Amino acid sequence: MENDIITKIRNAIAKNENLEEADIRSLMILVRKLLDKMPQSDQESYLIIRLFCNWVAHIEITNSNTGLRILAEINDAFVNVKDSINTKEIQNKVSSAIGYPALRKELKSFLGRIGVDDTLVSDNRVWTIFITNLIEIIRDVPLSFPQLSKLDATKQKIYKQIAQNPIKPGAGVISIQISRINYDALGAKGKGNLMCILIKTEDTTTTIIPLLIDVRL
Repeated sequence: MENDIITKIRNAIAKNENLEEADIRSLMILVRKLLDKMPQSDQESYLIIRLFCNWVAHIEITNSNTGLRILAEINDAFVNVKDSINTKEIQNKVSSAIGYPALRKELKSFLGRIGVDDTLVSDNRVWTIFITNLIEIIRDVPLSFPQLSKLDATKQKIYKQIAQNPIKPGAGVISIQISRINYDALGAKGKGNLMCILIKTEDTTTTIIPLLIDVRL
């Protein structure tokens, strides 16, 4: 069975620049199946991959410790650049915190482990096609904290980390989602529709930041 899954992964990745959304969706499901077959200790090396595999398959992510750590990363990134006047710096820091660079590294390791060509991650053009389709699949799927009453010890620790370094008092990050926003409707004429990160904080504020993907190796 594992050999069959690997063959299907190899065939999907071989499409290179012809990869489509359906291919990416199937690929992530196949990758998750292989992860499930690994010893638990080995799975720890691919936590970001698993998060994105689950993100592809669900309508909301609320119970992932890896996902909540990403919220903490976004919170800290936002705190570090909130006073910056450099728009690109803000976009870069917050966008990177979502985990795409880490996903790329983990996929390179994973593909090497199963003996599959890594053009998907080593070729910037193919990676851009992959990640663009992946973003479209997880678009409008929130990554959020569950109800505070349902936080286990690990989740409470992550929550406290955010609460101790909020964007402003009482305004730590509790949820994000990637959505397509009509900037013309917001008054930014000529911008059109942009893929953005919607960052929600505890004070019910939502901050919208255009998403950037750095494809440099």
